[in-house]
Amino acid sequence: MIHKIIVSDRDFNVLEDLTAEASNISWGYNRNGGCGSFSFSLPTRFCEETSLGGNFNIKIYAKNLSTKIYDLWYQGRIENKANSVVGNKETLSIKGSGYQSELKDIYVDTDYSNKTIEYIVDDLLDTYVVGNTNITKGTIAATGFTADTLEFSTDVLSALQTCADIVGSREWGVDKNREFFFKARSSTVGIRYPLDGKVLKYNVDNSSKDIVNRVVITGGDVAGSSFTRTINNTQSQLKWSRRDRSIQNSAIVTNDVADQFADAIFAEFDDVVRRGKVDLIDNTLIETTIPIPLLEVIAKVDTYGTKLYGTSLYSAVVPFQIQRINYKLGDDGTLTIGMQIGQLRPSIAESLNQLSYQIDQVRQQGV
Repeated sequence: MIHKIIVSDRDFNVLEDLTAEASNISWGYNRNGGCGSFSFSLPTRFCEETSLGGNFNIKIYAKNLSTKIYDLWYQGRIENKANSVVGNKETLSIKGSGYQSELKDIYVDTDYSNKTIEYIVDDLLDTYVVGNTNITKGTIAATGFTADTLEFSTDVLSALQTCADIVGSREWGVDKNREFFFKARSSTVGIRYPLDGKVLKYNVDNSSKDIVNRVVITGGDVAGSSFTRTINNTQSQLKWSRRDRSIQNSAIVTNDVADQFADAIFAEFDDVVRRGKVDLIDNTLIETTIPIPLLEVIAKVDTYGTKLYGTSLYSAVVPFQIQRINYKLGDDGTLTIGMQIGQLRPSIAESLNQLSYQIDQVRQQGV
């Protein structure tokens, strides 16, 4: 038995080991959000199960073949139970999500002035999250950007999403230990799979339909009127013509924050977007380290100059950023991993915008 699945009550008291009965086990992980949704089925008659209540805890483990100890791979909470009867077979379907879903349960009504994004994230966690949820606080990395004004009247998840969107280049969420993290994304390749190895399918497409080079932001109330700001990326517009995106975010009430928000969008979408999907069989936890390293899928080719003493040389590869990971455990114990990937965008636009903002602050002080 390589994997096992354990259910606990809302106080994390272990109730039952479901490994022998659970089937169709799947779970996910998102670069932005952390532990994602999970699902599994049980051959249980209606009303007979007693250990699968709402918000009960689900943990998925995998045996470490070196230490022979089961390591925690995933943690979430039950959000839905559904009975299904087909012929004389009855199945209980269990679904839920990682603990980042608790962030939607807490409402925020507060303003911040002249605070760094990391200070705001840290304060949101201390004031609203820790103590009111099952989430603890982990690493909150410095961002280098100070927001002159941010006004929140929403749930904590939306507030934290806004902070991440303003800065850009973030990896954030709640991990398998129920710990919230807010880190800069990785720019180092740390995951490599050759096409002739464990990879089942590898698809990449280049899309121009998602290009954005003009952002129209409608923000919060300023002196009785909704804040509005239009930001253009003229270089991209000259190349692709105008591609607008309308954004509504009540937390944004100043030009500086709006410009920073738009630049983070341009850094991702001002040119052709390369996306792909990789399916593979491997008993490996991809998000072992956070932030997740970049991925390279290495193709072998036998053309001129690609052989050395009878051995094929690997062709040139492009590193991808892993956006979403889906794990599916077969009844025979085989683990299939599906990854949605995208190209790594340069963060130079974000850096320039932060520098410009800091220069403006120095000018205003008369230095």
